[in-house]
Amino acid sequence: MFKKRLINTTQTMDAVKLVQNSIQIVKYHFHKELNENSVHYERFLAHLKFFAQRVLTDKEIEPDDEEFVKMIQSKYKEEYICACKIGEYIKKEFDKTMTDEELIYLTVHIKRVTM
Repeated sequence: MFKKRLINTTQTMDAVKLVQNSIQIVKYHFHKELNENSVHYERFLAHLKFFAQRVLTDKEIEPDDEEFVKMIQSKYKEEYICACKIGEYIKKEFDKTMTDEELIYLTVHIKRVTM
């Protein structure tokens, strides 16, 4: 559980912006609408909300298995490229850098939501 919540209006607005723009990046990258009624979309949205909290409050996921990271990068190339685009957006807009672990978790959620 998170110990620190988004506490001010600016962080809340930034989180909403990050979530909305991340969804737009996925739609644009894959040239498709997402099924907003699917379980995968709901999970993706939940992941993005927690992801936004971690990014904006400088919380990081602990490093994971390096082989797992390489496997996901290799197996889900397009989804990983899309996750990296979201990472570029976050770097440009919020001056925050995503960890490899965040990129991998985001990649997996992108794979599920775009199936």
